[in-house]
Amino acid sequence: MNIYEREQKNYQNLNTVAKPHGVVLVGSTFAKEIPVCELRQTFQLDCDLYNRSYTDLSIYDAQTLILECMDSLSPHKLLLNLGETDLERGFHTIKEIVGVYETLIKTLKAHDPHCQIVIVSVCDKDSTLKPAELNRQLELMAERTHCQFADISGARKSIAPFVKAFEIMRFFMTDGLTLNDILFTPSGVVC
Repeated sequence: MNIYEREQKNYQNLNTVAKPHGVVLVGSTFAKEIPVCELRQTFQLDCDLYNRSYTDLSIYDAQTLILECMDSLSPHKLLLNLGETDLERGFHTIKEIVGVYETLIKTLKAHDPHCQIVIVSVCDKDSTLKPAELNRQLELMAERTHCQFADISGARKSIAPFVKAFEIMRFFMTDGLTLNDILFTPSGVVC
């Protein structure tokens, strides 16, 4: 029995009724807490969006969970917000974390070459977690692996960090800008 089994079982059940070819967010604790359905409505995104994040997900445990998710949902886009737990635990160096992450990306691309992958930075959680170097290395890795990079690192400084993170990530969820992206703001005010 793995530590993610209960969450995994819940996602397996949800995946049976989910629509394929949507956008899937997979991450650790911060990503899991983002209310993606409510924010998708708020920002008027026209896509099927699923959050398949796990509490305290380590990059070292992610591959099997993500591959299962890809097989079930066949996502058009996959946003990965990983590294937070590994940085917090301190068991591995940044170089080791990024090395495993890069291997994961290559595996995912080989598994489904049509799925677009977006690497999402790690948020600065508190004064003890300093992800700047990890995020710098993740951005370089995204370039090497031909993935997009969404920098949400400053979202924790916002009054509403999950809203701020989603506001940044939403531009990576669609296939280009729409008029709503340009004109719509969360408060409903047209610019």
